[in-house]
Amino acid sequence: MATRQSIENMMTEANQCLETAREQLDRANKLGYEVNEEYTEAQLALEELEQQIDKLMDSANHQQKDQLHRLHLQVSQYLNDMILDHQQLK
Repeated sequence: MATRQSIENMMTEANQCLETAREQLDRANKLGYEVNEEYTEAQLALEELEQQIDKLMDSANHQQKDQLHRLHLQVSQYLNDMILDHQQLK
């Protein structure tokens, strides 16, 4: 079973990752700039975060799975937005 600390650590890491992705998306949408290394790194961090969430889901209890599922939805939404923006900026 996943520990409460491991879930809290995941949530903290995810919030930081989502904030970075939000900043990159905002910058890209406002300025219409070309995708740079920071944007790509934020996108890769979201992909890694999705994998970590999936691994943690295997050992989570019902309540933790629900929490991780909501987090996964947020990560997926940002990742999809970044992919779509990347295509539009090309």
